[in-house]
Amino acid sequence: MRIPHPVSFAETYNRYYNPLVFFARKFLIDPLVAEDIVTELFLKYWQKQDQFNSPVAIRSFLYLSTRNACINQNRKYRTLARVKTDLRILTDEIEESVLHSITRSELLHAIYSGVESLPQQCRRIILLSYLGGFSNKQIARHLRLSEQTVKNQKVRGIQLVRGKVLE
Repeated sequence: MRIPHPVSFAETYNRYYNPLVFFARKFLIDPLVAEDIVTELFLKYWQKQDQFNSPVAIRSFLYLSTRNACINQNRKYRTLARVKTDLRILTDEIEESVLHSITRSELLHAIYSGVESLPQQCRRIILLSYLGGFSNKQIARHLRLSEQTVKNQKVRGIQLVRGKVLE
């Protein structure tokens, strides 16, 4: 292994750094990322410079490596952007789901509290109708009331519960 000659490295750096940064900027959005890529590339070149036997090989290595590093950077950026988008969508869905659950829970609590505050007969009719699934006719027979009384009590109960919920 030969010892790298600092002057030849310095000459290569001075000759290619700015053109490589300009070349990298064609592939990238952020000019600072282009500079970082070229700087890292020169570190790799420093470690491998004894492997090159001609200026053409050096030039090819530098430009090809710059292009590949830019392509890799863009892949990382697209993947990161996709992950951020997916995460944002998931977070929004979770927040919406949690908000929906909280709202539903509070609404159900208000409805049950409203039903519990109804007069006894009205409460029984509402519970038999909405929780028991009985028809007005079945409720009327069971409680020995007219069907119209059951209908009236249901309307009254719903109005009272609605008033409690909206408080």
